[in-house]
Amino acid sequence: MLLAGASLSAVPAHAQDATSPAAEASQGGLADIVVTAEKRPSIAQRAPIALSVVTSEAIKRQGVGNVADLTTLTPSVGFSQNGANTVITVRGVSSRDTNQLGDPAVSISLDGFYFQRSLGLNIALFDLERVEALRGPQGTLLGRNATGGALNIITAKPTDSFSAALTGEVGNYDLIATQGYVNIPVSDKVKLRAAFMTRDRDGYRHNAPARDGDDDHSRAARLHLLLQPTDRWDVLLTGEYSHQDGVGPVIQPVAHRFLPNGQLDTSRVDIPGDGKRFAVPSGGFIRLNSYNIRWNTNYDLDFATLTYLGGYRSLKYANVRTLGADYATNRRNFTFDQHERPRSWNHELRLSSKSDTPLIWQAGLYYFREKNSTVSLFRDFRVPGQFPTPAACLCEPGVELQIFRKPDLLLQSKAVFGQASYAITDQFRLEGGARYSSDKKHNLSATNIATNVNTYINTGAINYVNNPPSAVRLSSHRTTFHAAANYQWTPRNLLYAKFDTGYKSGGFTDLQVYGPENIKAWEIGSKNRFLNNTLQVNLSAFLYKYKDQQVQQQITLPSGGIGTGTVNAGASKLYGGDVDIVYQVTPNDRIELFGAYLHARFTDFVAVVNGANKQLAGNRLQQAPDWVFNAGYEHVFPVGDGSITTRLQTHYESKSYFTFTNYGADKQPGYMRSDIIVTYAAPDDRWRLEGYVRNLEDKLIFSNADVVSTTYVSYRYQYQAPRTYGARLTVNF
Repeated sequence: MLLAGASLSAVPAHAQDATSPAAEASQGGLADIVVTAEKRPSIAQRAPIALSVVTSEAIKRQGVGNVADLTTLTPSVGFSQNGANTVITVRGVSSRDTNQLGDPAVSISLDGFYFQRSLGLNIALFDLERVEALRGPQGTLLGRNATGGALNIITAKPTDSFSAALTGEVGNYDLIATQGYVNIPVSDKVKLRAAFMTRDRDGYRHNAPARDGDDDHSRAARLHLLLQPTDRWDVLLTGEYSHQDGVGPVIQPVAHRFLPNGQLDTSRVDIPGDGKRFAVPSGGFIRLNSYNIRWNTNYDLDFATLTYLGGYRSLKYANVRTLGADYATNRRNFTFDQHERPRSWNHELRLSSKSDTPLIWQAGLYYFREKNSTVSLFRDFRVPGQFPTPAACLCEPGVELQIFRKPDLLLQSKAVFGQASYAITDQFRLEGGARYSSDKKHNLSATNIATNVNTYINTGAINYVNNPPSAVRLSSHRTTFHAAANYQWTPRNLLYAKFDTGYKSGGFTDLQVYGPENIKAWEIGSKNRFLNNTLQVNLSAFLYKYKDQQVQQQITLPSGGIGTGTVNAGASKLYGGDVDIVYQVTPNDRIELFGAYLHARFTDFVAVVNGANKQLAGNRLQQAPDWVFNAGYEHVFPVGDGSITTRLQTHYESKSYFTFTNYGADKQPGYMRSDIIVTYAAPDDRWRLEGYVRNLEDKLIFSNADVVSTTYVSYRYQYQAPRTYGARLTVNF
């Protein structure tokens, strides 16, 4: 929703006249923002796509430190968790398949480098230029697993002049955070930018006897080196490191209730302690180290620009966490011990035409490869020799109830793509594109052995049974298409209509094989500036036909235990629209409004519910509220040569569900979450002091809800941040 920012220079899609938006921005109107949503520089208001741009200023103001923070600023983008895994939803489209070979439905990239694993998605974010949130399938240009949309995260790059800044922040939950950067133009052809961040915060939950969970202890650093050997050639080299540790996400269990007939009561659950106080066994932890090397080089060939971008990322991940059994039961120490080492390569070679010709085109090749090796243990901890007494902590010796060893996991994707548009007239363009994707996955030499959990609970007996894998290799391929018509009927008014198809590759879990999912999307929209470039009104309406959506459900293992598998839902239909308004009422007053309606329902989905097949047509898709509203008001008070800026903002969304069964126990009721931010900027912006309160209502908001589990015999919940407050001081050099 936050669309304004400092003026940026770029070559627009066609020449501007004296009354163009860019010219009027310098006279006090709304500024233009340059984006790369279509893999070439363009002005956001002239990009025929539904997107929101979060500027550097908004990112700093909101204290964004990770992807979870980012989703609070991006309309129609939802955040949820599955343990330590991150799930992003756009317009009701998401992926709950968070296993090692699962794919997200929303593409997340950092400077064009694609992130695959859901456990590494909630990365540390710092020193950013902007974030582009694209709504709707992006199957042609972004391709890989972008059926719902994309989050393009763009870091700040080296510039021609020296600058530096240092930020310190303190807040409740003993928050201490720092950020900083320095930009050094070594010469006309060599420029450096170095940045860092640290963040230490106690947990939002009181989990005695364990340490408080939902904490944050992270460190990150980045170095950009920009080389410009000639006027035609530039090379950007990047090295980045991030580290996270602490307790990590925690799950609150609430003991199952049963109806008189013995069936599980799936109605709304009263959350004890308002989600802030619940006991968890001590000994859980999370530890994540990420090493990332990236490069991006461009060469001007006169008729086109040749771009090669790529990189390598190594992730080391270890996590021990309880899985949500009631602390008062003898299942409380059921624990998942997870160790992974994914290593991924990204490569893209792209040739792009100039943007000032009637025919604008680009074509490219893409390659992604990720190797992973994992060891995962489903464990229990008892007092030695005193079964069934639970141990006081998650400490050795433990009992392995299920052992997963996957020494050779591969996920590989290849693609060729192209897109072009042609100016029929100076105002009207036709556009088309296609992408062919080929995906391959394998899981070789895997081990999966388990004992019957109920037998173990009753007797302590261990009798391992081998669970053979559902598959060891799988491949899929698909061609996706894009077609559009764009009419720039004035320099400040754009109309567009487009059709896109999206594809997400199939896969397999330890329990079953599932096929690809496919989506067809129709969208019309309009982007407008009125009232001498002070009022911006963007509109869009869409219709999606979603086939074979990948969803998760509980499945009984051959050993008698319960596992989570992925199945293809038959079909879904989604339609709706959104309106995005920014009004610069005066140079010191700004109003921002966003509203969206979404109707997202299964039209054909037979799933196993309570041991029997049930038709779930008419149920809502997960995390798909019918209504979402954002509103913000900002006023600047001149104070001498400085200023005080006050900002009030609020977010409302109607009810939604975390499972496709739409039980009352997994329903997130409608809620409102509001923030207050007050900032003093010294003359010439030499320093800034900011105070904030976020989630003013202190609303308990789910980040996950799981209802049916015969293994843990509890409803299981995770939560977003409660009310937080603090102050931040930034000094600019």
